[in-house]
Amino acid sequence: MVSGSFFPRLNGTRKAVAVLLAAGMIFTGCAGGGNEEESAVALQKDGKVKALIVESFDKANYDKDELQQRILREASDYNAQSGQTAISVEKVAVSEGKVRVEMTYEDAAAYASFNGGTFFIGSVQKAGEDGYDLNRVLSSVKDDLETVGKSDIANMTDMRLLITDMREPVTLNGKAAYISANVTVDKKGKTVFFNEDSEELAYILFK
Repeated sequence: MVSGSFFPRLNGTRKAVAVLLAAGMIFTGCAGGGNEEESAVALQKDGKVKALIVESFDKANYDKDELQQRILREASDYNAQSGQTAISVEKVAVSEGKVRVEMTYEDAAAYASFNGGTFFIGSVQKAGEDGYDLNRVLSSVKDDLETVGKSDIANMTDMRLLITDMREPVTLNGKAAYISANVTVDKKGKTVFFNEDSEELAYILFK
């Protein structure tokens, strides 16, 4: 079994892949250089979360069918425990030395729970009710010299808030407006990237 020290925050799909491949996870921005496909998360208009994991795969040492069955079993066990089909495994494919895993989560809560991290999406009011600290300074995506604080954030009732400690890039179902210091945004304002060295929660206000 792979030591937890190498994968300090792996659960769900990530743990299944890591245990079988016994290799470090590769999570880099989906808007990186070249055409190489990379791991990422995408928010859907209906509230679902689509996740893609792209991982190095050595056919000589690992079995694709074993990996697929492991992932399917973990998703099935989670659904049975939750009493609903909260997770669907769309594809497990191996090509050109890479394994590609596509999954759909019923909502942000299912994604957070299955993967063992924080992934809140909702109104500013709901974030406060759930106990998230809104005493933050966020910078405008358009002008990083423009900042907003707790009282400003509380009045942004037309915005949605993403709060996460996960580090896969996220494509929003909207455009980022204000971000915490450990976040960067692509030119279109649609995809956000996280500083992997930061231990702080990432905050993104988007609309």
